[in-house]
Amino acid sequence: MIYWNDFVHDGITYPLGHLHPEIWEFKQASKGDKPEIVYKILIIYSLHCFTVKGGTKLPYSDNRETRNFCFKRYEDSKMLPEIIKALGAGYVYHTGRQNFLRIDQGAAKEYEVFFTVTRTQNADLQIYIQSAYLRTRGHSPVAGKIRFAVIAHNTQKGKKIKPPRR
Repeated sequence: MIYWNDFVHDGITYPLGHLHPEIWEFKQASKGDKPEIVYKILIIYSLHCFTVKGGTKLPYSDNRETRNFCFKRYEDSKMLPEIIKALGAGYVYHTGRQNFLRIDQGAAKEYEVFFTVTRTQNADLQIYIQSAYLRTRGHSPVAGKIRFAVIAHNTQKGKKIKPPRR
């Protein structure tokens, strides 16, 4: 699991504890004769949530790569735990690849959160936040809507989640 070290620049510490792994209990509501299901989901965040590609002005590394610490992405990343724990409300989008996208419309801006959902030994499921950033140009690459409860259920049962037809 990835526990991020705080970033220090010019004597100022930027704590990253809000992006440490945690277990979230996602409750899928009962429906008809189907009972409520509770999933224990391990949430893990990548360094792409608070860094950007290119150069080494403000280097920050994990065991795979070095990127630049980004003060804007860092500030925006403080919203991530709340956004992730709200996945059960509304829709997420299948990107047409092996991941999903949640778009938060805070302050009339699109904050995009790309993630995968897999089975894991440490919990029922694992959400890996691949990247998160404020959309600055163009439109979000949305392929098709899906409820997070469907993703959780199908992943837990080992059922494929097919991308929607275009």
